[in-house]
Amino acid sequence: MGYIGTFGTATTAPEHYCTSLGTPRWSGIHESDFTVDLEKDLRYFIEIEASRMGNNDRVQGCVGENQQFFHEQFLGGWPHKLWLECYQSGISEKPNQMPDFDEVWPPMPI
Repeated sequence: MGYIGTFGTATTAPEHYCTSLGTPRWSGIHESDFTVDLEKDLRYFIEIEASRMGNNDRVQGCVGENQQFFHEQFLGGWPHKLWLECYQSGISEKPNQMPDFDEVWPPMPI
């Protein structure tokens, strides 16, 4: 996936574009134009994307690189706080581990 974006300001959402998902409805919107539905979309985006970026940064050895995305004052600060929380969660996620071969072989009788 390719991303294009800018950091948000105290009054506007960041501009964001993803080659596979397109441009979210909230991208670049002034906070006075936010609706309940846009806030739900934004919350869902943050929960998914911040965790993914945190995990990717840990794997690539560049933790902190994508830690900032929303201005601390935008929408009363909740997007910034949620982003940090989800980013940290992504950093601490352990990769799925495959069981040892000896644990699954020979297969159990049916």
